Amino acid sequence: MPSGPSGANEKFLTPEFVIPRVYEIMNPLLSFVDMFPKVKSTARVIAYKQESTSDANDANKQLPRRLTTRSQFTYVTINQMEIKSAVLNKKGFAIAIDQDALDFTEGVDEIERALRKLGYWLAQDYDNQVSSAITAGGTSITSEFSPNAVWSDQNATPIADLEELEDIMIREGYPYRLTDVFLYKDNFKELKKYLTSADISESKQKEIYGVPTVGLDKMTIPVIGATVHRLLSGISDGGIIGIDRNNPGMTIYYNQSPRYSTMTGAYETRADGNRVRKPYSFGFNFNRYTDQETHEEILQFWYDIAPVVHEPYAILVGTGEI
Repeated sequence: MPSGPSGANEKFLTPEFVIPRVYEIMNPLLSFVDMFPKVKSTARVIAYKQESTSDANDANKQLPRRLTTRSQFTYVTINQMEIKSAVLNKKGFAIAIDQDALDFTEGVDEIERALRKLGYWLAQDYDNQVSSAITAGGTSITSEFSPNAVWSDQNATPIADLEELEDIMIREGYPYRLTDVFLYKDNFKELKKYLTSADISESKQKEIYGVPTVGLDKMTIPVIGATVHRLLSGISDGGIIGIDRNNPGMTIYYNQSPRYSTMTGAYETRADGNRVRKPYSFGFNFNRYTDQETHEEILQFWYDIAPVVHEPYAILVGTGEI
């Protein structure tokens, strides 16, 4: 970092400003940010456990015995979960900010524009990485999910299809229930159009089917008891993802370097119109140095995560059905 007097916008390139600002930019763009727990990793290679059988189908399943005065308790054993591994995946880029952006007051707009764009690109790639892990590790429903027609068709029945998705998640021996559905933006629009044009009474529309939440990327449909979310990327047209957020099927492991990140504290963002504080847990890291030849400020941004699915039946994945 250069010595001597600071430029007018020097404070906008410090870690104390950049790190919370990038978190604030990324947060509303991350579709799964509040769906799954995030755990600070203690090593680059992560060992985790994955459930391999349901409680109902466990080979060691036993029922309680009737106990008499001198009877012995029956001992039961529990199958061990399958051990798997994953590796943290560090991804990032750098940008050069010229000296004028620091020296002149007007340069703050250039800095903010750069942070906004970089935050967007980081968030989009982060979301796509989580989506890819969901698709690879979740339970495919291609053989079970059979919509009446694609949702762009006039014979489509989106509510009945979502009710079918709800039923698919209910499996004996598992606690999972559908709480959240993710759709590609075009399919979200088709569902919204279906709800607003359905020929049913106003009271039934509101109380059973639900009314789209105007201006937000989600809407709640009471008949299935789930919130439907709009995705701009990370899912293909016709695809669908079903999640039980009350029994998270994925954990996102992350690494935040003690040297290049903030290990404690929280950043401010908005959730459902309210200002809230959230802990730093995206695995986001930041470094800055001066190019002594050009005098440009080099900003390096990267995130370091490994999303892993450990409860496959808590995540349902369909591709191209709707």
